[in-house]
Amino acid sequence: MSDTGITNTILIVDDAPENIDLLDGVLNQHYKVKAALNGERALKIAVSENPPDIILLDIMMPGMDGYEVCYHLKANPQTRDIPIIFITAKSEESDETKGLKIGAVDYITKPINSPIVQARVKSHLELRQAREYLKNQNAILEQRVEERTREVLELELRAANEKVENELIIAAQIQRSILPSDFPAFPEHEEFDLYAMMTPAREVGGDFYDFFFVDDDNLAVIIADVADKGVPAALFTMISRTIFRSIAKQCKSVSQVLTEANYLLCEGNDTGMFVTAFLAYYHLPTGRLTYSNGGHHPALLIGHNGSCRELTQRHGPALGIRTGLTYDEDADTLEPGQIVVLYTDGVIEASSPQDELFGVDRFAKLVCSCENLKLSQMFKHIDKNLTEFQQGIQFDDTTVLALKRKF
Repeated sequence: MSDTGITNTILIVDDAPENIDLLDGVLNQHYKVKAALNGERALKIAVSENPPDIILLDIMMPGMDGYEVCYHLKANPQTRDIPIIFITAKSEESDETKGLKIGAVDYITKPINSPIVQARVKSHLELRQAREYLKNQNAILEQRVEERTREVLELELRAANEKVENELIIAAQIQRSILPSDFPAFPEHEEFDLYAMMTPAREVGGDFYDFFFVDDDNLAVIIADVADKGVPAALFTMISRTIFRSIAKQCKSVSQVLTEANYLLCEGNDTGMFVTAFLAYYHLPTGRLTYSNGGHHPALLIGHNGSCRELTQRHGPALGIRTGLTYDEDADTLEPGQIVVLYTDGVIEASSPQDELFGVDRFAKLVCSCENLKLSQMFKHIDKNLTEFQQGIQFDDTTVLALKRKF
């Protein structure tokens, strides 16, 4: 007979060929039938490339009996889901209980009743198909749930990222708003020119600059660098800036400002954060520049004809590390046309794609080449050169402040 339309395979396991022939005659019109005369052969067929969909298994066989064959089939993940119907002359309830306990789905007692065999085989194949269908549906459902869960998590993560980004944008706006940004600064004072810029490596930065009058004749300028980047550093910069301003407005000297600021920044500083700072008072009538350096890079003093020297004196370490320190100060005089330039390490440590540093010498030559320009033009050159040197990859905040005596 043709196999057209036959989709299920039955394995008959019996040591009596006549029993196999009998069952084959009952089932072969509707199913593809395979046969095994012993348990060992049955186990091999069960794990073949075309395993059976159901097994009719005799219990009483020499060597490996039906119970042992059933045990091995149910212990193997590859065959455990194949339904097993015991075919036996045993009809005791204890025999059926034992077979069902080790994994059989049904019992058919001898002598064979053809309609019963066909009905039970059909029923258990339909049950298996239903289980497979439910299993597949569960797998599809689990996959869809997983996909939907992933979509929800991605949406939540995107929303959280957008929230963080929005908060960082607001934080950056707040940080920019507290830094003086109107230039030319103090346009009513024609005796000096002042300009500054700060470019954070992230949305918010750990550098800051500031300038303000402490009295009618003295202009305070400060540049500082917190030893970190991002939001924590930005918060520490805001605290530091407030402290510096508050103390300086009390008409304290630059050394006193750093000494008291260090005390306040050490107090309750469990984060271990610290800040380097260069603070100077510029006396407008005389051009005298009094300054104190707390662990910061030396300022550059740009003279006539491209001369340049560093104000190398350091008057103490970075602020916020150790309490009880006293900072010193020094003084210099700006002659008409001279410029003092303050900067943070992000400028001289700016790196090219070839890992070359911008360096102090390159920076000094750059600002010296711009000595006859307005400070606003000088800063355009500084920004352009740093951007081209780094080729769009900035690792640290870059901040520069310059003060020029005009007459």
